[in-house]
Parts: sequence; C-alpha cells; structure tokens
Amino acid sequence: MERKEILAKLHLVRPRIHCLTNPVTMQDVANILLACGGSAIMAQDPEEAEEITAECHGTLLNTGVPDREKFLACVRAGRKANELGHPVILDPVGVGASRFRRDGLRELLSQVNPSLIRCNQGEACTLLHLQRGVAEGVESGITLDMDGRKKVAEELARAYSCTVLVSGNQDVVSDGERTESISGGDRRIARITGGGCMLSALCAMFASAGTAAYEAAREAGRIWKESSEAAGQHIDTAKEGMGSFHQYLFDEADRICRGEEIQTE
Repeated sequence: MERKEILAKLHLVRPRIHCLTNPVTMQDVANILLACGGSAIMAQDPEEAEEITAECHGTLLNTGVPDREKFLACVRAGRKANELGHPVILDPVGVGASRFRRDGLRELLSQVNPSLIRCNQGEACTLLHLQRGVAEGVESGITLDMDGRKKVAEELARAYSCTVLVSGNQDVVSDGERTESISGGDRRIARITGGGCMLSALCAMFASAGTAAYEAAREAGRIWKESSEAAGQHIDTAKEGMGSFHQYLFDEADRICRGEEIQTE
C-alpha cells in the first residue's frame, strides 16, 4: 500500500486512540497524534477502561510506569478492543527491568491479543523469554546484528500471531512471514524522552484508520525516520540543540502528513 493511500485513509477516519500510556510521555503522545491526523483519549482508571475503549477506533497499551491498577486497566481495555475487533498496539516499556513488569506483561498477554507490538530489541527478547516460560529479563543494553534482530522479530511475531516493529538505529518490521528493515533517521532521537512512545502512537493511528498492522508499522517507522533525519538536518544547519530537535521532530511529522493530505484533496 502506497503512502498516499495510507494517509488518505487517515484523513478520512481521523482515528481516536485510547492511549493507556505513561505520565512521562503523555503530552508528547497526545500532541504527535494531533499533529499527524489523529487524537487521543487517555483514560487510565480500570473503572472506565472498557467504556472509553468502545468509543475509540483503536487502543494503545503502553506499560511504562506500571502499577497494579495500570495493568488491570490495560487488560480490560485490551479485552474490550479484542471483542470489538479494534487494533491493539502494545508497547511493553522496560519489560525486562523487574519481575513485577514481567509478571504483569505475562498476565496481560495471556488475556489480550495484540495486533502489533512496538518495542526495542531488549524488550523483544524478554517477551520471547516470557512466551517460552523463562522468568528472567534481558539486559536493555543487548546488542544484536541485523540478522539477529530480524530473527527475534520474526519469532516474536509468530509467537503472538501479530506484527512486530523492533525499533533502533535500523528498525525491523515482521509479521512472521514478511520481514524488512527501515533505515535512516537521526541517532540523536535517543536523547529525547518518548521517541519510542510516539512511534507506538503513530503505529496505533495508522492501524486504527484501517491500514493493516504490517503496513501501519512500516509506514509509521518510515515517517518517524524521515522526521528525525530532517530534524537533525535543521539543528545542524542552524547550530541549535536538542530542544529545537524536539520541536522540529513534530514539525516534520506534521509536514509529511499534512503535505500528503493537501495532494489527495
């Protein structure tokens, strides 16, 4: 599916995403969705999780800064989204950091079927360990070569019957059958908080507008790489810093989506 078609769907639907995200990145997640053509509702309480999910086009489960109430809300929202046939995007933030997180993700994945998992390579390896019944986590600093990352993405996609986007200097997207890498970007994106959370939100946005999970993940990854690369070029030219990089990242993501929108009208 071409970008023009994916963005045309986005501009037609203007998807509303139930984002159970973490407080560190809430504002950026909400703003990147608004900038690119979607919107967010960020209901966090388990008591309203199902009701809010039913009012949205898709659900983003970001398990950063977890507590018991957060995991319960994610389970309820995810199960409701599965029941309604809505896409569920899982961002298992720091799943390898503690036994509490691993146990919470294990329980979540026993009750909810994600359409798409967006994670880094350490998180991907930990999720594979959980699926195989291994209790320990994986070091976040793990380094795999491209063949290793592709293998992990493919195995994780097959294990959970979903699409997987493993992000990093080079992203890998796989549905267990198709696998490809996404190059480009600017490594300085790792110096701002929430880059991965915002990428997960873009995945949810495209999937919730009717684009299949594999194509949604691939297009989100490409746009995010293009946006960060352009942001880096801006600050290099103007001799600016990371605050400006953050601003230009939003500007470029907005420009890419808005520019295509003008062409399709």
